[in-house]
Amino acid sequence: MDIGIDASRANRDIKTGTEWYSYNLILELAKIDSLNRYFLYTPDKLKGKLAKLPNNFQEKILSWSPKYLWTILRMSYEMKKNPPEQLFVPAHIIPFISPNKTITTIHDVGFRRFPELYSSLELKYHNFGLKQAIKKASQVITISEFSKKEIIELCNINPDKIKVIYQGFDKGEYRVINDQNELNRVRKKYKLPHKFILFVGRINFKKNIPNLIKAFGKIANNSELKDYQLVLVGEPETGYEKINKEIGKQGLENKIIKLGWINVQDVVCIMNIAKIFVFPSKYEGFGIPPLEAMSCDVPVVAARSGSIPEVVGSAAYLFDPNSVEDMAKKILELIKNETLQKKLVDLGKKRINKFSWSKCAKETLEVFKSL
Repeated sequence: MDIGIDASRANRDIKTGTEWYSYNLILELAKIDSLNRYFLYTPDKLKGKLAKLPNNFQEKILSWSPKYLWTILRMSYEMKKNPPEQLFVPAHIIPFISPNKTITTIHDVGFRRFPELYSSLELKYHNFGLKQAIKKASQVITISEFSKKEIIELCNINPDKIKVIYQGFDKGEYRVINDQNELNRVRKKYKLPHKFILFVGRINFKKNIPNLIKAFGKIANNSELKDYQLVLVGEPETGYEKINKEIGKQGLENKIIKLGWINVQDVVCIMNIAKIFVFPSKYEGFGIPPLEAMSCDVPVVAARSGSIPEVVGSAAYLFDPNSVEDMAKKILELIKNETLQKKLVDLGKKRINKFSWSKCAKETLEVFKSL
């Protein structure tokens, strides 16, 4: 078969959930499939590992205007001229014009559940894309049973059209690091304290950062946490100014460290030296960071919301994301309880074996074959 893939997200320098999903899926497909021909559509020349794929993977640079709405407009022109037998778009925004056999991944429909967390322009874009995807795609992939239930409930779609395929994470990258010189280098580079609570993800309202700040404010002066700081790693997004105001309101300017986006290698080191990892998100289609933390032997405390309980199982200490008091209580309990920390680390080592990009790619390839 000739299979086209929208590789625009995979080729971005700064990657978060959807970008890493696209990137790792392409790399794993290249390892397991030498029979089909793949066309990777991108606005720019492929970079890094994507530029070194086998011969059955070919880049197709679509460099004409318009610069924006790349998938919807520019790819449509290519699909009209030279359509592949199948098109896979690893997000829910598909071209206006697309092959009859088009597969799309709908990661979640959080913008339908929490419209107040998005700008009006973002809402219009996501809702329009979702309607197009539901209408035109011959197959929908989603990343958790939770997301499948949400899509069925909020969209007019036949459940048989949806296939659940769990995401993976990079076990080779996210690992226990025993090189103390490397860990000390990163600690010094980012001026990190000896004890800190870590969050990794986009810094926005959907990730529930304001409630995390309030919860940390409630326990920051506790005698057991007086030496602790909260470290936030991730790209600032919508609502970042309000988040900064909340930090000032809580008087935590000297207790919260904001590092912004940083490279993966340094993130792994920071995970290794964190005391606990916190994931307070109100809504997730999957949620990879807790698994990455588990792979670094860090105990995880996370929100009892969205797909998170489905992903972490019993390997994380869960709290109510809407209750600042419960969040603060569970964070404090985990910090104080070394026995619980060890138990969660041991459970995490087993839990992470359930997820891999290799498994994700094999199941995705089966979807291609089924069409």
